[in-house]
Amino acid sequence: MKKTKKSMIILISILAVIGIAVGGCSMHQYQKKQEMIAIATSDEAKKVYEEYLKKEDPKALTEEGIIKSYEIDKEKLSYNPMGGLMVRLFLNGKKDLRMNFNLIDNGDGTYSTAYYGYTGDLNRILEEGKND
Repeated sequence: MKKTKKSMIILISILAVIGIAVGGCSMHQYQKKQEMIAIATSDEAKKVYEEYLKKEDPKALTEEGIIKSYEIDKEKLSYNPMGGLMVRLFLNGKKDLRMNFNLIDNGDGTYSTAYYGYTGDLNRILEEGKND
């Protein structure tokens, strides 16, 4: 009987340690996610997005532009192992019109991008708009 009670205490202790470890990891991941969202939605990051949107469409974010709006995909944010934060934008409220950025912290509170890219659908629409 004593052996069973001791085994139960050990089992409960092990489960408690596992629970604390899992909870700690979840909290760490939540904090990292919040940090990524804060960076991706910052005013400095938005300057980078808007600069490149206007490079592709000079009238971007206006009524006359092909690109009228953008939304940051907060679910797909991730850190690049080579440095920077990977950010995906949905354009004009459409998930098939996307631009991708690798935001780099310049160390002075500003950001730049190592590269940007966009989907074939967006490329087609931009090319059609340039030919009009």
